[in-house]
Amino acid sequence: MQKRALRGSSWGLLWGALAALSLGGWEGLAGASAAAGEVLIPAGEFVYGDSQGEEDERPTRRMVLPAFWIDRTEVTAAAYAACVAARSCRAAASPAQDGRLPAVGIGFHDAATYCAFVGKRLPTEFEWEKAARGSDARTYPWGHELSCERGNFGNFAGDGRCAEEGAPGRPLPVGSFPSGASPYGVLDMAGNVAEWVEGRAGAIVARTIGISEGELRVLRGGGCCSILGLPRASNRMVLPAGYRDVDIGFRCARTPGSQGPASRRGMTGAPIETGVAPASSAAARP
Repeated sequence: MQKRALRGSSWGLLWGALAALSLGGWEGLAGASAAAGEVLIPAGEFVYGDSQGEEDERPTRRMVLPAFWIDRTEVTAAAYAACVAARSCRAAASPAQDGRLPAVGIGFHDAATYCAFVGKRLPTEFEWEKAARGSDARTYPWGHELSCERGNFGNFAGDGRCAEEGAPGRPLPVGSFPSGASPYGVLDMAGNVAEWVEGRAGAIVARTIGISEGELRVLRGGGCCSILGLPRASNRMVLPAGYRDVDIGFRCARTPGSQGPASRRGMTGAPIETGVAPASSAAARP
């Protein structure tokens, strides 16, 4: 039964293909144009969540998403400063001196404002996770094995999984770890800075934390400077929307075929769940 579910039935594959086309697959592959620094994520099925992960990651599910564009790297300090100079964005709480570094000290609403300023939007949780792990349910953007050499993570004040392997314990210029690219070529999806996404914490998490669900937002990807967890692609971090810190940033996304006010309205279609994937589809973590 498990083996059959892992492979999926012919009907399941057919449904996934038809759903992808109905969600704008052809437009995403042929009818869109790329802006500088974007990567096209094609329509289709992927595995979302991790049945072996934290409570808010479970269960592992098969989802179908429409095509979308996502920034190849995190938004830089220089790009965010241009929005501040135009008086469209609030100044960062901790502006980086090097424009190549990711913009940090950014709250959820600050990030959403910037993305709207450039005619985009924040990626949804589903979009971010697909861009990070591809369609083969990998644990990290590069595969299933942890590697401190493929991302900037695991060092908090000299302590952590990667502290003795050269992790600097601070954000680095975006794109510093090309070997840690996702299957689509998206960079910095594991570490460097945690990234705000369009998503809600959920009632269970809100009750556990003791904060109103409406005040909480989700971040993905982990950061440079934490020893609380590893930057698994399915891992979620939840914080108040107004929280700003030195290792919190973001990237933007947009719907194919639109850049400008129309892209701010969100996706062309909601994700479609095609089934629950078995726990074995997510590899055991080190």
